[in-house]
Amino acid sequence: MLGLEKKYPMLHQKGIMGAANFGIFAPITVFLMDRMMITDDEVTEEENEMFKNLSSQYGELFGFDESTFFAELMRIGNIYDNFITLSEDMRMTWEAVDLAGNEFDQEQKNGIVDILERLATSDGYLDNKEMSILYAVIMACYDDINAVNTIFNRLYERIIKTYDPDHQMAKALMRLMNFIAEDPNSVKLSILGRPDPRTEGNIPPMLLTDKEFADWVITISLNRALQFRESFMNQSRIYWNIAESNDGKVLQCQKGLIKYFGLSGPDDEQIDESITFTKAWVETIREGSGNVKMGDETIFQLIILDGLTPEFSNDGIWKITCKKISSGIEIHAFDITGDPTTYWCPEVAKELSEKLSIGLDLLNGNYPTEQDDRDSIVVNTRALFDNE
Repeated sequence: MLGLEKKYPMLHQKGIMGAANFGIFAPITVFLMDRMMITDDEVTEEENEMFKNLSSQYGELFGFDESTFFAELMRIGNIYDNFITLSEDMRMTWEAVDLAGNEFDQEQKNGIVDILERLATSDGYLDNKEMSILYAVIMACYDDINAVNTIFNRLYERIIKTYDPDHQMAKALMRLMNFIAEDPNSVKLSILGRPDPRTEGNIPPMLLTDKEFADWVITISLNRALQFRESFMNQSRIYWNIAESNDGKVLQCQKGLIKYFGLSGPDDEQIDESITFTKAWVETIREGSGNVKMGDETIFQLIILDGLTPEFSNDGIWKITCKKISSGIEIHAFDITGDPTTYWCPEVAKELSEKLSIGLDLLNGNYPTEQDDRDSIVVNTRALFDNE
């Protein structure tokens, strides 16, 4: 049970975790309930009443009593009042879903599914995000797809008995079940109801902690170097802007993170040096030290190329737009010189994965949170440089 803060870092960093390390899951349960209730940015009287009833019924199961559920609801509200970005909210929600699936016992899994199902339908309307969270929790708590289908079929039957087959909730649920039948793994992204991907700044980006970002940069860079092994140099550089305080002029700063000169194989010392340097640099910018500081809310670009300098008139250079925020690094979009399309992440992860010939989990928000798993990815990527 110990070590959950490492498995679910955003929940821990934002203070949602509570006493989960000791098997007290009321904070996680209430957090998921809260996310379900505010999906449409308001809490109805019906949802409030259902929250009260569920708190009374399930308080003891998750480690506290009924009053704790209300205390946790207020505590979580205070955390969000201090500003949580959309990417942080999404990351925390999916970490909470994973925690329920991995750490709850079967009675608690049954309980959280019942809780969220009743909350989602209490106001007589099912929106996309409610269905997405409900589906994700059910999939996390039940390994058998037949059991998943049984739950949704039972819910559908209850809705049409209470209302009718033409009710909004019945139609929404039928749409969800059709998505499940087509491709269960794509449901979260398919029905989440994200904003228009053509509108810059409105896309919930992929959010990585600092350590995850460092490992991610290394893995992306190794993948690029593998594709262009014959190049004299493969490199990754960071570019960002700062304004000088005296005259307000905007200056462009840059840092060369990774430079590979003709990698000889998986054991080439250049790889080890790049790992050490990249991790140290990310730690440095978080501490606010170094010659040129990068503050929070800084938008920057990670440029990955084969060659000595990024000649942007040449085709095929990867330009990755990122943003440093207080909890980590957001990955917003990929641009590829010579290609007029901007590829938003994780919105078009599958298309981008195929185009760049890199792993889907590097782009879709499923990059591992555990260090051992990320280390294995780096090791496996290095192994591809074996000349034999």
